[in-house]
Formats: sequence, C-alpha cells, structure tokens
Amino acid sequence: MNFNFGEVLARALQITWKYKSWWLAGIVISLISFLSTPISLAINPSFSSLADPSEANRQLPAVFLANGLITLLSILSIPLYAIGMTVPSLGTLQVEKGGEKLKFGELIRGSLPYFWRVLGIFLLIGAGFFLVVMIFTACIAFLGVLTFGIAALCIIPIILLFIPLGILVYAIVEQGMAAVIVDDLRTFSALQRAWELIRKNLGVMALMSIIIYFGSMIASMIISIPMMIPMFGFMFNMSSPPDPASFDRLFRNMMWWMLAFSPFYAVFQGILLTFMQSAWTLTYLRLTRSPQLQPLPSEAAT
Repeated sequence: MNFNFGEVLARALQITWKYKSWWLAGIVISLISFLSTPISLAINPSFSSLADPSEANRQLPAVFLANGLITLLSILSIPLYAIGMTVPSLGTLQVEKGGEKLKFGELIRGSLPYFWRVLGIFLLIGAGFFLVVMIFTACIAFLGVLTFGIAALCIIPIILLFIPLGILVYAIVEQGMAAVIVDDLRTFSALQRAWELIRKNLGVMALMSIIIYFGSMIASMIISIPMMIPMFGFMFNMSSPPDPASFDRLFRNMMWWMLAFSPFYAVFQGILLTFMQSAWTLTYLRLTRSPQLQPLPSEAAT
C-alpha cells in the first residue's frame, strides 16, 4: 500500500496545534506522575541517616511507606492514562469526520464508553509482555548460574530481539486502541484487527513505530536536559569521593528542581501525547478507510 507518512505526520501536527485543549490530558497525567517527588521529599529518609545500621532499621517503615504510596500512585495512574490516550484519539476521529468545535469535557464524556476496552488492551498486552520478559530473565539467570555466567554473555545478542518485539507490542496497543475507538470493537476483536492490520502492513507499522517512538524519546531527552542541571553541577564540583551527605543534598536538589520544572515538562508531555495519539489514529484511518474519509482541503487549510 502506498502510505503517505508525511501527510499523516503533518496532519497530526496540525490537529495537535489547533486543538490545544486536548493537551490537558497529557498535562494531567504528567503532573500526577510528578506526585512521587513530593512523596519522596516528605517521607523518604536522608541518605546520611541510612549510613548508620541502627538508624536505617528505624527508618525502614518510612521507606516502605514511601515506596508503597509511589507504587499505588503508579497503579492508579493506569486507568487515567487509558482515558488520557483515548481523548486525542477520539478527537482526531471526530475531526476527520468533519467535527470542528470539540471541547475537552465532551471528549472526556465521549471516551467513557471505550474505557474498559482500552484499559483491557493495556492490561492484556502489558501483562503478557511483562510475563515474557520475566520468564526470559529467569531463564538467563538460571543458565548463568549453571554455566558460571558464560551463558548470560552468549545470550546478549538474543536480548536485542526485544527491540523489534517492543516495537511490535507498541504498534499492537496503539492500533488495538484505534480499532476500539474507530470501529467500536470489543477488546479481543480489536486486538485481532490490530494484528491483521500490522501483519498486512508490517513495513508501514514498523517505520511509523520507529518514527513516533524514537522521535518522542529523543524529544523527551532533549527537553529533560534542564532537569539534570543539579547533577551536572554536582559532577563538576566533585573534588573528593562523595559521602552520603553529598548524595542526600544532590537527591533533594534534584527533587526540588524537578518540581520547579514539572509544569513546563507537563505541557510538553501534553503536546507529545496529543500528537502521538493523533498520528496513530490517522494511521489506522488511512489503512482501513476509503479516500472519502481523508481531510477535506478546506478543513486542512484551517
């Protein structure tokens, strides 16, 4: 199939910039992820206090509490992430159908009928991929013990296979979610549709995954550079072996700096999430729909 990558990416960028209210989905998700920072600052003990074994034992409840709250926050953010990804996807579909005034609140309400199916795709694919990784890791550890580490070294090239596997999983999740939203399919039917679409358009999906995934990763790394300023300062000023107190100051400076930078990073994540979901929804539409569902020239010019 003759797939126009430039048209899809340009259209996704155009939609992302025009409907700025959709950024709010990614902004909220990003800000919630930053909640782990004040939890660490408020509850986690300092590194210097952990240097004393007796003090470390006394601080264990605080460590478990902080890590437990952060883990609970991560689990609770999964449903929110499902809704946040659905909003720009649903909005893109409505735009392609000719919709113009698409309010964020209306998209939130419109995403609710898809919530459990989209969440099911996340949980099924995520749990399956996690299980595969755990089994593979356990096998490597077992063989490494039997062969005194030689098997672990020989298995390294096989680990590289997880890169294309991760790209495939990424595409299945995105296209499965698009199938739920665009064609109103059930979870397993949507995953089957996604697999068939990827199998028939493997080159398109692989290249689109690489462009979106690695492009977003590079952009995130660049925008995250200012957050590393305290680390750079610590490295440049380190004239002697670091002690627990130095690490404690670095950790807390990093946490406070991240909190100060979080609003800017959250806006970036909102833009990025909107663009990514719009691009994947457009990819699904271009591969499954007839030309009459392409954006009209008058609409594309707005």
